[in-house]
Amino acid sequence: MSAGLLAVLIIGGSVVFTAGGVVIGRPLVRRYLGASHNEVMISLFAAAGVIYAVLLGFLVVVVWEAYDTAHHTLGEEAATLVPLYRLTYGMEATEGAQLRTLIRQYTQAVITDEWPQMGRSALGSHKAHRALEKMDRLFATMDRATKAADAEVDNKFLDLKSTIVMDRNERLLRASDTIPWVMWLGAVGGGIIIVCMSFLIYMERVEPHVLMASFMGGLIGLLLFIMAVLSNPFVGPLALSAKHFQQALAVMDDTDRGN
Repeated sequence: MSAGLLAVLIIGGSVVFTAGGVVIGRPLVRRYLGASHNEVMISLFAAAGVIYAVLLGFLVVVVWEAYDTAHHTLGEEAATLVPLYRLTYGMEATEGAQLRTLIRQYTQAVITDEWPQMGRSALGSHKAHRALEKMDRLFATMDRATKAADAEVDNKFLDLKSTIVMDRNERLLRASDTIPWVMWLGAVGGGIIIVCMSFLIYMERVEPHVLMASFMGGLIGLLLFIMAVLSNPFVGPLALSAKHFQQALAVMDDTDRGN
């Protein structure tokens, strides 16, 4: 579903529900309560609104931070592939070429095989996992000289390889995480309660009552829409893409050309 259609459904639905509730509820409120209860009702409505605003604001911030962290993690993983690839040119020619092939295989497997599974499975791509294992086995069998320069390249390679593995594991874990249903219950249920409370407030004229209530419903719908599109960083209309890994492949091509 596109972001535009989802926005119309959530934000538009909130506005329609709020405006319809006010129009339908006004005759009943006027008949049985009138405006005499407004002083107490508005105080209760304001207190409930503050409580809900704190809850919803907290949830939006938490969802955004999770989305931003996921974006940072995959960016770091993709960026680390480039110096890892460059380090192989400081190794023996045959072994360096084999490692470069495996790094490319891993990057390509993430793009074509692993990314379509993101958000649906925490297992990841078997091809990507196998490429990492082959790097470990090849590195373990390398016959390296004992020169200080070789040792420095080896240590740096292992550090960068460990960073990639950790970032990949974190990316896969975050891809399978979702907001607990109880948090959605609080966000959606609280919004419905606040909107329904606005039905019980009586104003002399219907137009400003409907207009202001619709604004409030639209604002609640907007924040719920933000939560919905950011709740899973790898699924939905604003899902993170594999463009960072595609850029890493392009830089590897430039590296092979001596740039």
